[in-house]
Amino acid sequence: SSGINAEWPLRPGISFLTMPGNIIVRRNTARLLRNLSFDTKTHTALVEYLPQIVYPLVGGEEIDEEDMDKLPIDLQYLPEDKCREPDLQTRTYLSDTLFQMGGTYSVREKYREENYYELLKNYDQWEEDDDARERIQNTIYLIVQNDGEVDLRKDGDVPEGVEEAEEVVIVKREESEKTSVENMGS
Repeated sequence: SSGINAEWPLRPGISFLTMPGNIIVRRNTARLLRNLSFDTKTHTALVEYLPQIVYPLVGGEEIDEEDMDKLPIDLQYLPEDKCREPDLQTRTYLSDTLFQMGGTYSVREKYREENYYELLKNYDQWEEDDDARERIQNTIYLIVQNDGEVDLRKDGDVPEGVEEAEEVVIVKREESEKTSVENMGS
């Protein structure tokens, strides 16, 4: 099978991410999304829900008109008092989901085309937890880097020259370990 499809019961379940007053339901929905994102075959289905996945991480910061127009409609012109998800664990699961999905080229392209960078940058600046900030920064890194510099091996396509570079790194690592062992013996 090719993973989930867009009609899978994710459609009604995704609304639980914003269910007011029920932290357990929101957290478990985010956990489910994170777990699904570990399988690259789910990314094409999950990408349909990117605005809903990102929404809990978004605040009411002012965004330039030009940048705003690139955002998905559901994420444009949010009220200034729009609150982010208060639960750290839920935010962490969502950040992990975005990172895992970013391992697929078509998702990275969507992040760029629809200007998710602006929203995630604002979230990064707002987030106070170091671990959560590091997780979203990893996703931001995927968005801003050239794809030739990103090699997560999830697309199935290995960039030309990567195989040779890895062999050099492995050889150098082995040489370094060998030198360390020899130095410990003297």
